[in-house]
Amino acid sequence: MSMETGVDTICAISTPQGEGGIGIIRISGSKAHDILKRLFRFKRDKGELYSHRLYLGYIIDPINKKEIDEVFAVFMDAPNTYTREDVAEIYSHGGIAVQQYILSCILRCGARLAEPGEFTKRAFLNGRIDLLQAESVLDIIKSETETELETALSHLKGILSQRINNIRDRIKDALVEIETQIDFSDEDIPIDLKGIISRLKETKKELASIIDSFYEGRAIKSGFEVLILGRTNVGKSSLLNALLLEEKAIVTPIPGTTRDIIEDTIHIKGIKIKLIDTAGLRRPKNLAEDMGIERAKKKIEDAHVILWVLDGSEGYKKEDNNVYNAIKDKNIIAVINKIDLPQKLNEGPLIEKGIKPVKVSALKNIGIDNIKTHIYQNLMGRGRKRRPVIITNLRHRDALVRAKDSVEKGLKNLIESEPLEFVAFELNDALYNLGLITGETCPEEILNTIFERFCIGK
Repeated sequence: MSMETGVDTICAISTPQGEGGIGIIRISGSKAHDILKRLFRFKRDKGELYSHRLYLGYIIDPINKKEIDEVFAVFMDAPNTYTREDVAEIYSHGGIAVQQYILSCILRCGARLAEPGEFTKRAFLNGRIDLLQAESVLDIIKSETETELETALSHLKGILSQRINNIRDRIKDALVEIETQIDFSDEDIPIDLKGIISRLKETKKELASIIDSFYEGRAIKSGFEVLILGRTNVGKSSLLNALLLEEKAIVTPIPGTTRDIIEDTIHIKGIKIKLIDTAGLRRPKNLAEDMGIERAKKKIEDAHVILWVLDGSEGYKKEDNNVYNAIKDKNIIAVINKIDLPQKLNEGPLIEKGIKPVKVSALKNIGIDNIKTHIYQNLMGRGRKRRPVIITNLRHRDALVRAKDSVEKGLKNLIESEPLEFVAFELNDALYNLGLITGETCPEEILNTIFERFCIGK
C-alpha cells in the first residue's frame, strides 16, 4: 500500500501492548505540537513546551476534559528528530486500556494511525538515514545474539553504506571519463584507459570480498541447521538435551521413543545453530515411527552439518552403516556417545571412511563443549577472522552480485576495445544495483515491501 509520506500527521503506540510500567505513544508530522498542546496539562504551574525537554503532567480528554493518565511528555522540533519532522512522544502507564484511550484522543485531534514501518520510512525519505540503515533498525529489533546486534548496529552507523558509496563513487568517476569520450568523440580528449581498467579491477575485487562475507553474515543472522542422526537408542535425544542444557526431548531406554522432529536453537560464538533431533533410522515397527523416520530422511537434504551418533558401549552394527550410507555425501561429524560405559565400539570402520570421531557422554555431560567447538569450526573454519564489513541481507547480496557482474562485463568490454557505449551501459547498471541497496534507485514497490516488515510504531 502506498504511503502519503510527509503530508499528514501519524501516530502509533511504539511499545508492545500489554501490562507494563511504561508505554510510549509517538506522533510525527506538522500537527504533532498542536495535538500535544491540546491533550497535555502540566501537573503544577502552566508552562510552555520547549523542544527536547521532558515534562510531567496529565493527558486530558479534549471532549470531556477528563484526566486519562499521569504521563511524561516531550516535544521535539524538526529536523532534530527520528523522522526529521516535528515529533511528540507521550510516556504513559503501560496498560492496554490507557494507551488505547490516549491514542483515540490523538486520532480525534487530526492524526491518523501509522502504517507498519512508516516512522522509519519517513526517516529514510527525509534523508536522515539511507535504506540500508533503515533495514538495520529492524535487524536490531530482531537481534538474538550480541554478535548479531553488533553487526546490525554497525550497519545503522553507516559503515557498510559508506563502503558501498565509496565503490559507487569510483564507478561514477570511471563512467564520467567514458561518457566524456562518447559525447566528445570528435575531439582529441585524452583518456587514461589503464587507470580506469586498474580502478575497475580493484572495484570488482572489493565487491567480491563483500559478497563473500554473506556466508558469515547468514550464520550470524539466520544460522545453520545441525541434524542429530543415528540408529535407535544411541543417545540422540540425550545429546540434544545436553547441548541445550535442558530436558527438551524425552529420554527412555526404550528404542524408538523419538517419533517426530524436535528442534531448538543454541548460539555458539554468536552463531545461531538450530539443533534437530530425529527418529532413529531403522525398519519402522508402526505407522507413527514410519512417519518420523520419513521426516528425518527429508531433513538430511537441507542440513548444513549432520551429527552422526554412535553408541560406544555397543559394537558397530549394520544399522550404523545403513545410516552412514544415507548421509555419506553430507557434511558429517561423527559422535561416539556413552563413553562413560565400558567401550565395545571398533573404530576401524570409521577410520576406513576417513572419519575422526568426537567422544562424549551426553548423560554425564562429558565432551559437550568439544562438540560445540567442532560444529563451529566445521561451519566457520578454524581461526576465521571477523571481517570489518559483513552483509547479512539476501537482498543486498543479490544486488551486489549483479553489480559485480556488470563491472566485470564493462571491464571485459573495455579490455577488448568494444564500443565505449557498451562499457557505459554496464557501469550504469552497476550503479543502479548498488543504489537498490542504499535506496537511491529503489522502486516504490520494493520500499513498501521492506517497510511492511516493520511493526506499527517503528
